[in-house]
Amino acid sequence: MGLDIFFFRRNRNKNIEPEEIGYFRKVNFLVRFFGDMGFNIAEQIPLEITKEMCKDLEERCMAVLDDITTCKELLPTMDGFFGSTAYDADYIHDVELVLMKLQEDIIPAFNNLKDTEYITFET
Repeated sequence: MGLDIFFFRRNRNKNIEPEEIGYFRKVNFLVRFFGDMGFNIAEQIPLEITKEMCKDLEERCMAVLDDITTCKELLPTMDGFFGSTAYDADYIHDVELVLMKLQEDIIPAFNNLKDTEYITFET
């Protein structure tokens, strides 16, 4: 399984190189979240994502940061994968980083997509 997690702006024209708009390493809950949204964890096939998926993730991150007791319900980790499954200071730090990247780069990227472009989640 990939330890690196990427968000790419891609073009349906395969000759155009993708643009990386987000990168994380060993953020267990991200893989679980997008796995629940249709990402095939075993095959690691890039998942075309929507702005609504990212807004949902943003809301969950904010809720977890507001009340850590909601973490297992809103952004659970997954056993048998990479990274820590603990809900500790490192987990909170990852939630903060994901929230910041969503708000600064990933969600705004949806507003600037051309008709031939889309955004993917990949490991």
